[in-house]
Amino acid sequence: MNAAEEIQESVLASCRRQLIEEGKLVLTDAGYQLTELGQKAVQKEFRRYEFRPAMLVMIETYVLNLHECPKW
Repeated sequence: MNAAEEIQESVLASCRRQLIEEGKLVLTDAGYQLTELGQKAVQKEFRRYEFRPAMLVMIETYVLNLHECPKW
């Protein structure tokens, strides 16, 4: 793991801790899951892009590429 990846992982871990403290995220046997509060926050933000399909496609592609998942 290079320095940039270590920094990114550190930031991600910090964000996860913050979201857990805020009651928006929990860690289960199946991995990280949104709580009801977290789902409401995401849905509010997601609605901003429902009528902007091009931006939604770009965000989806960005997230998948970030996690090295191919997007066809």
